[in-house]
Amino acid sequence: LERGQMPKLYTPAGSSQIVNVPFTMPELKHGAEYWLTLRFKLSNDTMWAEKGHEVAWSQFKMPFDVPAGPVLKVEDMPALQLKESAKEVMISGVDFNLIFDKEKAHIISFNHMGSKLIKSGPSLNVWRAPTDNDAAIIAVGMAVGWRKFGLDRIEHEIKSVEVDQISPQVVRIRVASNACAPHVAQGFDCRYTYTVYGSGDIIIDTDIVPSDKLPPLPRIGLQFCVPGDYNTFTWYGRGPHENYCDRKEGAPVGVYSGTVDDQYVPYIKPQENGNKTVVRWVALTDEKGIGLLAVGMPLLEVSAHHFTTEDLTRAKHTFELKRREAITLNLDYKQSGLGGASCGPGTLPKYLIKPEPAHFS
Repeated sequence: LERGQMPKLYTPAGSSQIVNVPFTMPELKHGAEYWLTLRFKLSNDTMWAEKGHEVAWSQFKMPFDVPAGPVLKVEDMPALQLKESAKEVMISGVDFNLIFDKEKAHIISFNHMGSKLIKSGPSLNVWRAPTDNDAAIIAVGMAVGWRKFGLDRIEHEIKSVEVDQISPQVVRIRVASNACAPHVAQGFDCRYTYTVYGSGDIIIDTDIVPSDKLPPLPRIGLQFCVPGDYNTFTWYGRGPHENYCDRKEGAPVGVYSGTVDDQYVPYIKPQENGNKTVVRWVALTDEKGIGLLAVGMPLLEVSAHHFTTEDLTRAKHTFELKRREAITLNLDYKQSGLGGASCGPGTLPKYLIKPEPAHFS
């Protein structure tokens, strides 16, 4: 599409009809993305639906030459105060403070202007509550292999924690650890780099090296515990319903919002649910609009629930699930496809997560 042109929708080969789609070139905003969504609706009433009922849609990311977004200059940010003890790292800015636990190697407090944004996290998460497809015999029980290697009971051995103030406005924390289940030799070598800026932004770079003896993994990602007040869940990605890498073509890209409770899908047997793919950013906010924003570099898979992964794994029936006040937030590099092994073939190889080195931010 050339700038200023009107796109044309071509019908299948053999047809001569061309439909002109009315289109006005938008004024391009810095750093923005643009999508063209075509919706096909009934022009007349039918026996099965009324006029205006949508029967199909298609979506295209527009190849516009969008101006780059603004860049924050580190030297213009407020300075940070760093205090370090044998057990903790305390970082304070103008309107936020963060406490990092060296023994647990994750954040145990992150406050902004008196609002507590994180209760704990992140920690590596490679487990999902098995779906009916994961447990199906025809799939040779994917979940059986996951449990054999202890992916549901990973423990973290901290190798080192290094703290540096690399400028007045930037503090960097580097963590090296090993993650595996008790009495299981195969696991994950992990490297995390937390870069804390005077603006209050934190960039988390994660490098995971799985043992090559592991089976295809359920997921690779980071998990947080967030206060329950941040119950409004807003994301820019595919939606509004749950979607996975092999179940996403019916979910258009957009900005969606609802409660965290709305994201739960009550399958008869509790299991993994509510995932969102190709997420650019996700926000958890309270009634005042205050909260936590996570931005993929470039993309994430995301889910949030008032249940832990362990809750969903243990429960055999929906009535056994007890809603927690706190929110479990998953920011994933990837999650395995679902496949169809309950009644057909298992997950296609291209939608599996091979035990290979992964980097995500």
